[in-house]
Amino acid sequence: MSWIRIISFNEASGRLKRLYAKVTGPNQNVDNIMLVHGLRPHTMTGHMSLYKNVLHNSNNTLPKWFLETVGVYVSILNACDYCIEHHFSGLQRLLKDDEKSMQIKKDLENENKPFVEEKFNLALNYAKELTLKPSKVKE
Repeated sequence: MSWIRIISFNEASGRLKRLYAKVTGPNQNVDNIMLVHGLRPHTMTGHMSLYKNVLHNSNNTLPKWFLETVGVYVSILNACDYCIEHHFSGLQRLLKDDEKSMQIKKDLENENKPFVEEKFNLALNYAKELTLKPSKVKE
């Protein structure tokens, strides 16, 4: 049982039901991270706006698979198993290569450089600094 009262897809109505409909997966499944917004649907609107603009904006120049990789890495650094699995699922879906996805995750977990292209490894290092020591990051 969750200590946060949630409203399931089937219990939802009105605006909340419409918002849930936008984020449902198979069998009307709504991710837990979205369910916690059920009592305050306006926060889900903000969450989705931020998420879509960070990861799925057409102005992004980095590949989506790499943005999901950053999500996996930051989640590993924060020890958030839920977010690791969420972003890893996105990485697998985008790469369409389970072996490569697993190797990237393993490298991230073991603090190994996962990429041949150094620019990606440098970006991951920057994400690490922003996550663990934000006050020490220089512009």
